[in-house]
Amino acid sequence: PKTIYSSYFGDIRNGRPDGQGRLELRSGEVFDGHWLAGELNGKGIHVDADGNRYEGQFVAGVPNGEGRLLSRTGEIFAGSFVDGLKNGKGRTRLAGGTVYASRWAMGREVGGSRPDVLADARVGGLLKAQTGGGDADKVEIGVAVDQRMTQQSDMQYQHLVRDEDIAIYPQSDQYNDSWNGTGQIATGNVYEGMDWEAAPAFAEVGLKTSDRSKVKLDSLEMKVAASDAYRKPMLSISEHYGCVGFRPDFSIVNNGWGDAKDMKMSIQFTAVDDEGNPTGDPSRMFTKDVGSFGDGVDVSVKSVLTEAGVDTASLETGRFPCPSVDSLNVCRSQLTNKIKFGEVADYLADMQQAMTLNAIGKFDYSWSDDEGHVYQQSEPFRTSITVAVLETPEEMAECGDGGGGTPEAMRYQNIEFPIGKHDYTIAMPVRGNKKISAYTARLKMWSSMSSIHSFSIAAHFADGSVRESKPVTFFYFRPKQSLFETKTEPAACYLPRDMVGCG
Repeated sequence: PKTIYSSYFGDIRNGRPDGQGRLELRSGEVFDGHWLAGELNGKGIHVDADGNRYEGQFVAGVPNGEGRLLSRTGEIFAGSFVDGLKNGKGRTRLAGGTVYASRWAMGREVGGSRPDVLADARVGGLLKAQTGGGDADKVEIGVAVDQRMTQQSDMQYQHLVRDEDIAIYPQSDQYNDSWNGTGQIATGNVYEGMDWEAAPAFAEVGLKTSDRSKVKLDSLEMKVAASDAYRKPMLSISEHYGCVGFRPDFSIVNNGWGDAKDMKMSIQFTAVDDEGNPTGDPSRMFTKDVGSFGDGVDVSVKSVLTEAGVDTASLETGRFPCPSVDSLNVCRSQLTNKIKFGEVADYLADMQQAMTLNAIGKFDYSWSDDEGHVYQQSEPFRTSITVAVLETPEEMAECGDGGGGTPEAMRYQNIEFPIGKHDYTIAMPVRGNKKISAYTARLKMWSSMSSIHSFSIAAHFADGSVRESKPVTFFYFRPKQSLFETKTEPAACYLPRDMVGCG
């Protein structure tokens, strides 16, 4: 487990945050945005320890100006703030979806336009056997990620109050890009580097009476509308190098829970800058059918290189000795004079002794969910192909890796969501005295695979009334281990298997 007191990432001047930055406190509180002399000034975001989120203008560290307050109960206020308090006109969306124009004077609502809680569409779960709300209409239910626990975990989730629901989803851009298909497919693999047997989401359910009076809670339950498998493929590339000099192929590895169907590849060769980003004009576009696959597939670009005018036969059979590392430049120009590289000659790059081609392109494919709906996907990729290795007498370097863990969570109710089940409930035992003005239930939520769970929390009170939270959509990220092994390993080697780099 990580022990965190507070951490700041960003610009500093005279020892204090100044410029763009993000401060995370051990309490779970987060300040993110533009800083001036150690205080947020200008545009920023503040998430308090309870998970309430303000996004908007700050002056001297305090909300001032236009902003939005997203409460953990699911209520959203957009309007003006003065000294951290709502002030003036705004627009409020209640947890149940009712929207109205509201007026405020330094944090107090004025004008009496707030709809009765019974009129708030979504919280229809409020109804008593007769009319009237009973204890339930005094209680608000909030659902949020437990930020303290999250800070100590390797797998981190966040929550976001949206118009229709509260979304709980991973913090990592890499995981979200893999889920949504919005990133670039490269050698980064979402399965590696995490113990997926111990990667839950930690959440808090908070009940609170609006007037601080005590109510008698009878029971709590999670009402799950749906728990559905998420079948989109999650793709990465495994580059092939070592053993022999010419390796005109790579593998696509799938860590998602569904197959990629009828994949077509478009590929171009390009020069890259020091950061590895494409620069200048790429080659023309080549296309190739990859087909359908589950855990992974080998993709050969030999035919593409031949089409581009590369003498692939000579690269396949040739060996290219070089007297020493100091003469690599001379050896490279001898090689390019001797062998035709056609349209890709200008894109040849070198990586230690290897001569490589950097490729960019996209994979177009489809996948289907358990209901049979088919989704079209198009994702960009990048990879590097080894076309030749200049053999010098010197040895080459080796590579290594690391790992992590998750904190113990003793007071948390363990909730494992089944897959493919709809309209079911999970009881949430209430501990201690049931006469409460505030109560917190802590949840440790997980499932056997990447999946989407839609639920709300229902609180039943002794007088028969019921209160339901705003709906929650939980995007659980748990990639599948791919058992794919490449079939492209050459039968005999004349080079070390880990010839170049660390993949």
